[in-house]
Amino acid sequence: MEQYAAEWQEWHDARLADLAKPFGWLSVTGLIWLDEAVPAAWEDTPGSFVLDGEWVHFDLAPQASAGPATAALDLLSHPRADAEVRVVPGERLSARVGRDGSLSWIVADHQLFELLDRDGRAAIRRRDSKAPLLSRFVDVPTYEVDRRWAVGAQFERFDPPRAARIATAAPGLEMDEELTGEIRFELAGAPYRLLASGSPEAGLSVTFHDYTNGEGTEAWRRLSVGVPDAQGRVVLDFNRAVNYPMAFTPYATCPAPVAENFLPLEVTAGERRPTQTLSEGGVNTPLLLIDTGGDAQLEPFVAEWAGLGLDVTRADWHAGAPLPPLAGFEAVVVLGFDPERLAQAAPERAAALLECLSDAIGAGLPVVAAGTATRVLVSAVAEVAGSDAPSMVAGQVPTSAVSLAVSADVAEDALFRSLIGAPGEDGVGFIAVDELVEAAPDESRSAALLRTWLELAERFARLVHLRAGGVSRP
Repeated sequence: MEQYAAEWQEWHDARLADLAKPFGWLSVTGLIWLDEAVPAAWEDTPGSFVLDGEWVHFDLAPQASAGPATAALDLLSHPRADAEVRVVPGERLSARVGRDGSLSWIVADHQLFELLDRDGRAAIRRRDSKAPLLSRFVDVPTYEVDRRWAVGAQFERFDPPRAARIATAAPGLEMDEELTGEIRFELAGAPYRLLASGSPEAGLSVTFHDYTNGEGTEAWRRLSVGVPDAQGRVVLDFNRAVNYPMAFTPYATCPAPVAENFLPLEVTAGERRPTQTLSEGGVNTPLLLIDTGGDAQLEPFVAEWAGLGLDVTRADWHAGAPLPPLAGFEAVVVLGFDPERLAQAAPERAAALLECLSDAIGAGLPVVAAGTATRVLVSAVAEVAGSDAPSMVAGQVPTSAVSLAVSADVAEDALFRSLIGAPGEDGVGFIAVDELVEAAPDESRSAALLRTWLELAERFARLVHLRAGGVSRP
């Protein structure tokens, strides 16, 4: 298992390196569909694109500079039947690609413009080596590696290949797919089958749905299978199932699975839904919210943070939900107002919660804990510091915890420094929220308390955004 895990880690590292290339998928910042004879461009594009039949022209703006990318230069000297490039130096670059083809076409400073055809429609996709998502990228969360998800399978070739019409990640766009065979296998004694694309000579792949989609994973995932041996045998290693680019960016046109490729089980292996993503509104700022139980009304806080641009992932620890990997999160909040639930938690569940917060502290993430969950933060900070503080695992959770505890980096930030009422162990800051409440004449105490909590939530959102953007407040 150690060798298997080491090989998987090597594969995962290579996958991250590929995603983080200067013009890889994390660099994509836009997609424009072209209409015949209608100029199109982004504000900072050094020219405009025009569709002219099967050709697309790029007319340079005055004083602007741009040139062919490496792939386009190769086509200049070696044109193909399905792709061609022409250049009028200093004025116009022209290119065409075949149906469902693509070409890394034009480079202008730190931007690359890609020409693509999807089902007969031409588009330009922009990639930027200085894209915010690329610069913030840390990791892609995965399920724990489990060798039981690597199974032998049998490939049966279709002769001739079968044609299928499939949906894509782009709304309203369909594409043609060629299916080259069927892969049969077993999981936990039950038989399954998936239809494969690609070439048996160069390598097969499968695109599939399963019951984790929409929860722990994106709407569908992809698995490279490799080349069958002489008897048609292959290995399906679901630990290497990956997200399509659509999981990271809205500017992808990824193919959806055929209807037959639905696995009626939870494939808890491979890549999970990415924490760091791009939307049309910009790069997200992900926050992990852990609920340890009690009477906390979390909806107002989730709505407040969502309205302030935080992408909240809620983990209901009290209900037995597993805690997601920390990779990509910008901050962690843990709430709990049920001391008995914390004190009576199964040792492995309590240890997992403590480990999560310890890892967050060790990674320098801003962490906030409320109610009796403050004890978990104190224990986590003590564990990171190597000091002897009472552990929440031992059940030593006070029933009258202070309202709010924050990690040292939050306590020292200008947004919170004046609110810290008492210094704590190892730099933990404590805020007695009740003492901050000042009710207006026509406001009830409970309404004023909620307003105060939401004001603190707003401060924390500002802090997280600033730190995610590389700005710290002395």
